[in-house]
Amino acid sequence: MLPLLLSFAALTPAAEPTSNIFHATAVTGSPTFTASGIVWWKDKLIISERVGKKLVAFTAPDKFETLREIERAVGLGVDPDGNLVVAEKEPPRISRISPDGKATVLADENVGTPHFLTVHKNGTIYWSGFPDGGTRMLPPGGKVAVLTPRIGHTYGIALSPKQDWLYVASKIPNPDKRGVYRFPLDDKGVPKVEAEFFLRTDQLKPELNGLPAAKDGSATLTGWIGRLQGIAVDPQGNIYIAGAESHNSGESVAVIDPTGKKVIAMILGVPRNISGLAFGGKDGRTLFISGAGDYKLFSVEIPAAGR
Repeated sequence: MLPLLLSFAALTPAAEPTSNIFHATAVTGSPTFTASGIVWWKDKLIISERVGKKLVAFTAPDKFETLREIERAVGLGVDPDGNLVVAEKEPPRISRISPDGKATVLADENVGTPHFLTVHKNGTIYWSGFPDGGTRMLPPGGKVAVLTPRIGHTYGIALSPKQDWLYVASKIPNPDKRGVYRFPLDDKGVPKVEAEFFLRTDQLKPELNGLPAAKDGSATLTGWIGRLQGIAVDPQGNIYIAGAESHNSGESVAVIDPTGKKVIAMILGVPRNISGLAFGGKDGRTLFISGAGDYKLFSVEIPAAGR
């Protein structure tokens, strides 16, 4: 894990407003993707390209190449041994790709409808389920288990810095149940109790100086994010969320403090329908952003180092 840096306010670049409004830009030379998960692996960003049925590797500053042909990869993660872990939709399964390119199926039964995934430091793999697969886990050498409650329409998934919380974003159509849920984990990565409804976008207001109004006129974060998709967490515990599928606003990533009660920054300049969020780069301070539409890869430098 990368070292923690200072707060957003302390490290806001002089060229940026003090209200912590940042602007993402398209990565040089980026083709367009219909992308799902993204993850930093072996000094490269790996992108699930659904239409092209392949994994694409990006090497800074502008090199894009096919890493592997694959039918329909969605979620991506990296395990403690440095293997790439992949959630596949067709056929539904969880697989592992070693640095030498060898692929191994880890689970293909009771996997639900796997979508995005993340990996615990002990090797436990967690994945979301869209539309109705719920959140599931696979401990090393164990069997797939379904976590409770069985949250519908789960998409982005991430761990807290100490890996004592598992966050899952739900883009369920019902706005009263849409938001981020979290499972408390024990030292072995097993949920201690059922998940709690942790963060609701309709109850948060991005009150930052210089922030323009959301396109739909909403005062709440729902006007910026819409239906949640991507999620990431930095070593300070700040939570990054984005989405806006089937929504007339969006075009932003919101940064929420670890309590889930305050919007501390907004990242603008990105097209709608954000899917994947991942930290990478030499110092881990680059947040990469992928989209589920016909969408280039975007990035932004932030003052807090990423996972």
